[in-house]
Amino acid sequence: MASRLLWLLLILPSTLARQDVFNFVLDAPEHPPAGQQVVDANYQSYSIEFSYMQDYAGNNTNPNKFSAQLLQNLQDISGAYPMIRAGGSTQNRAVFVPNQTEAVILRFSHPTDDQPAGLTIGPAWMQVFQQFPEGTRYIYGLTFYDFNDTLIGGRNGIDETVAEAELAYGAIKDDLFAFEIGNEVDGWTCTSRRPCNWTVETYVAQWQEYAAAIQEHINTSAPLIQGCAFEAPSHIGFNATPFWNVENAVRFGMNASVAKTLADHDYMGSICEGAQPPSLQASLLNHTHTSAKLYNHAYLGNATAGTNMAYVLGETNSISCQGAAGVSDVFAAALWGVDYVLYTATLKVARLYYHMGTPYRYSAWQPINWPNTNTTRGVKPLYYGNLFTARVLSGGGKQVNVLVNETTTAAYGVYNARSSSLEAVVVVNLEGWNSTQPAAERPYISVRVPEGLAHGEVRRLTAPGVEIAEGITFMGQYVDDEGIIRGDEVVETVADGVVQVGAGEAVLVSL
Repeated sequence: MASRLLWLLLILPSTLARQDVFNFVLDAPEHPPAGQQVVDANYQSYSIEFSYMQDYAGNNTNPNKFSAQLLQNLQDISGAYPMIRAGGSTQNRAVFVPNQTEAVILRFSHPTDDQPAGLTIGPAWMQVFQQFPEGTRYIYGLTFYDFNDTLIGGRNGIDETVAEAELAYGAIKDDLFAFEIGNEVDGWTCTSRRPCNWTVETYVAQWQEYAAAIQEHINTSAPLIQGCAFEAPSHIGFNATPFWNVENAVRFGMNASVAKTLADHDYMGSICEGAQPPSLQASLLNHTHTSAKLYNHAYLGNATAGTNMAYVLGETNSISCQGAAGVSDVFAAALWGVDYVLYTATLKVARLYYHMGTPYRYSAWQPINWPNTNTTRGVKPLYYGNLFTARVLSGGGKQVNVLVNETTTAAYGVYNARSSSLEAVVVVNLEGWNSTQPAAERPYISVRVPEGLAHGEVRRLTAPGVEIAEGITFMGQYVDDEGIIRGDEVVETVADGVVQVGAGEAVLVSL
């Protein structure tokens, strides 16, 4: 504790001989732009890899109090619990075994693999969805095996999907926000899962059949499915062979009588199939890269805006294939997370879900010790970024507008939609700063805030460097080994209408 306080004293701008390398004047309009979407307090939510849900939540005998505390922190700050999507690649591999006594059995091809090659779940699996704080809502990822599917011994996939849906619906009840039928099915063409004539059109036809069967067996006519859950959209629009995207799924009949939301996935880079991870500055500390990656989502959010099906980023994070060490698990990920959430909030993207898994490098937290990789339970840097944005969006009913849109500097105006008035600004300084450099030499930018915030409060997200995971604080506070926020709040004040933001820092300036 003492070392954290010493670090905080060292880095507070008032104690430094500053070197101002940039100057910005935030020219925020008095009211948000017309048509800007209004976002909820749980705009940033979580997607948990299906196979690892028990690790994150626990069961009736051993609830995971660490995860529950972390979710409670976010509710305490924002006023709403994050939504939880249980899904991902392993939802496609799950097989429900009615007489299995264990909640879940994972089968790994190699002990150090990030994901199991297969898994079976039994009725006790549903205890998982009773452990998070009361009021948490879920999206449940169902399987999407084919008719007479050899992957499940020739049984009919629709029967498997319906049986699992009935069990989940009975267990989760009113906390079930939606089902999801299959994960990233746009990659199934010419595989063991679907034939070579598998297109977005044939997908929608089969999806409708499965969705109708679910509605019939759980006796509801309400829309209760999150549609699509496609990989990152690489093509938008329509051609002779229709592209796999949510706009074309709607063209072929996906509609609001069954689908509640439409989901796409995306990441800022990839280490799949041995690809070299991009550098911090190229992938995460780069607002231009982040905004470019979201271009297709901006288009698709607008294209589907009149469908009564909200467009969401149903699975997302930094570097795909479970994250890159030294990129996804360091403080840079927290800064990127702040920029990513707020930029996405300016689009017609109704919610985003950060993906996590027990051994994944990009997770917001690791729920249990993981012997396969010799890593221990604990909070990861992204979670601090989530605390920051939870504070920004506290109470919900917020509208966000871009004020500065540069490669290493982003700034946002945050408006109260009820009063249509500016209530905060956020500045993210994405310049790299390493912990090995002398703290007294850290460069700062001077930012003049709008007149209404000239005497505002400043809450700072900082760390000794962007390349490490230690020493991170938000408002001078940190999260301990039990998930509890510790330390006294440090709230600065704007000096003469100007706030200083260090390289590798973010600040929230509010009334």
